[in-house]
Order: sequence, then C-alpha cells, then structure tokens
Amino acid sequence: MDFELNEEQRMFRDSLRKFLDAEVRPLDDRWGDLEMTAQRAKPLLKMLIPWGYVDTEGILAGGSDPIIGCVQSEELSATFPGLSGMSGITSGSASLIAASAHPDLAQRLVGPLSQGDLIGCIATTEPEAGSDPSGIRSRAERKGNHWVINGAKTWISNGSVADIAVVLAQTDAAKGPAGFRHFVIDRRESPFDSREIQTLGLRSFPTSEMFFNDVEVPETNMLGGWSGERLSPERAFQRTLQLFSHARAGTGMMAVGIARRAYEIALKYVQIRKQFGKEIIRHQLVAAMVAEMATEIDAARLLCHRAYLAIRRGRADVETSMAKWYATEAAVKVASTAIQCMGANGLATENRVERCLRDARMLTMPDGTTQIQKLIIGRALTGKSAIR
Repeated sequence: MDFELNEEQRMFRDSLRKFLDAEVRPLDDRWGDLEMTAQRAKPLLKMLIPWGYVDTEGILAGGSDPIIGCVQSEELSATFPGLSGMSGITSGSASLIAASAHPDLAQRLVGPLSQGDLIGCIATTEPEAGSDPSGIRSRAERKGNHWVINGAKTWISNGSVADIAVVLAQTDAAKGPAGFRHFVIDRRESPFDSREIQTLGLRSFPTSEMFFNDVEVPETNMLGGWSGERLSPERAFQRTLQLFSHARAGTGMMAVGIARRAYEIALKYVQIRKQFGKEIIRHQLVAAMVAEMATEIDAARLLCHRAYLAIRRGRADVETSMAKWYATEAAVKVASTAIQCMGANGLATENRVERCLRDARMLTMPDGTTQIQKLIIGRALTGKSAIR
C-alpha cells in the first residue's frame, strides 16, 4: 500500500492550500469564532465551488477519488473549520436529494444547493434519540396529498441557517425503524422554527434545535421510490446508518485539519522562542512533544484515509468508527500539547491555538461519542453487543 499522495493529488493539495491561505484564512481570522449567518455563509460557500466543495458526489457516490475528498476536508478544516463543516453538510443534503428525491424536487433543489444559493441540513438527532436513532419520535402523518410533520430535533448542524432540511420522521410507530422515512422540507414554503445552541467551539459551524409544528410538505417531498432513483423509501433507517458512517470519516478528517493547524502554530513558535540561551525546540522535552504531535496527526490521517477507501467497498463501521474515535481524541491531545509548547502564550486568543483546542473538543461528540465508537468496534469484532 502506498501511503503517499500521487502527483495529481499533491498538485491539487498544493494549489488548494495556496488558495485557502490567501483567500479564506483571513476570513477565518475575522469570522471563524463568531456565530454564522446565512447571509455570510452563502458567499463563503460559493468561493469553494471551483475547488469541488458543495457537490453531490461525496456522501453517497464517494466521489471519483476519495483521497482528494480527504485532502479537501483536511485543508479547509486547517484553514476555516466551521466553513468545512457547513460545506460538508450542505453537500450531504444535496447528495441525498439528488439520489432519491422526486425528479421535479431534485431538479428544483440540487442545483441551488450545489451552487451555494441554498444551505442544507440533515435532521436526525432528537432530545431523546442521539446515539440510538431507532428512538426517533418525530412523526409524519399523511393528510390527502400532503404530509404533516411534528417533532423536535437537536444538535443539527446548519439547522439555524438551513433553507432545506432532510428530516427523519416516523410514519408508522408499529413498524419501528421500518416505519422511518426521510422528508425534504423547504423552509421557504414550509416554515419551521430553529434556535442556535451556543457552544464551546466551532462557533461558525451552526448547531441548532429545530421545531416542526404541523409543518405541511407535498407528498412528493418524501425521499425514495420515485422513477429513476436508486433508494427505496423503506430504507430510510439504513440510509441513516450509512450517513453516520460517512459523517464519522468526515468528522475524523476535520479533526486532522484542526490538529495540523495547532501543530503548525506550535512548531513555528518553538523554533523562534528562546529560553536558557537557545530555541526551545532544542530542549529535549519540547522536541518530544513535537514528535508526539506529528505522530498523532499522521496516525489519525492514515486511519481516515483508510476509512474513506473502505466506504467505497460498502459498509465500513469498524474503519469509520476507528477513524472518528482516534482522530478526534488525537486532535484534542495535539491541541492541548501545542498550547503546552507555547506556555502562557498558548492561552492567548490572539495566537489561535486555544481555539484549535475548543474546536477539537467539539468533535468528540457528534455522530456518536468516543465511547459509542468503541462499542461499535467491539460489537463488530466480537459479534456481541454491549448496547442491547
């Protein structure tokens, strides 16, 4: 196995990094730790489109080159992690709609989502259903040629700024997960309420509560079963598990980018800062910390690359859970070590590394906590579940 990027991938990475450093990093310095608005987000998303972000090829199709997808995620996450999250979620909602919506609905929404004119979200988690999506309580009832949706969602990425929401709801409680369906809610036509949740980090990556009170959508807004598409409506729950798998790999790559940013800041600092008459990198304990950070980042990156490649082959629960668990925890460790390398200066907000720690800590929770990832891995390896 070749662990190095090929020439085409390196050229893409270098060109992308140059663009992001020049055009996007200043915007992260300005807005990256502030609450995001839709008015600010859409021009930012449009800037990324020429580089392959916000498309419909990633979350279901896997893209033509999954390693390019890894490069895209790492580079943007190292530059503007909130924007990286926003673009990934919008791309995911566009992918679902492109793959399984009624042709008329897909034609109307996929283009604007892919061009940054609309922002999308995927609303699954609820107050009583987080790591266990089978506990979803939001309901959709058919009334004539419409569906009426009631329920609440929480910890929904992009929720407060989303124009389009792909919502998982129960249509027949007696069927359990087999009764779940995905519905597309266009906020412009079927208004719903949302509230931004104030968080420790990733403040420019909206995280929200969403409330659906007698929200009506046309019958054709249910995903699956339409002519020419490949996903049936009955597979909504399986589709949700597949989305979790993709999201875990993506969250892992976000963590790698954040960790790399912290490492690069600290590495530059320790080669300039002097104590006891020499640069502090020449002190053994500092050099050891640098080595540990670099190794953690490489290990996390390789696990994420493996996870993306495994997804192309089908279900990849073990690989994606390993990648998500290791990379997010590694990012917390790397960012904390970077602060330690910089001493008191690492605590100053102007030096950016403390935000890396706050942002990294946010990623150990979504799409299943570190502990849930370990349970998934253990179940897959032994065939015995510690959950139920």
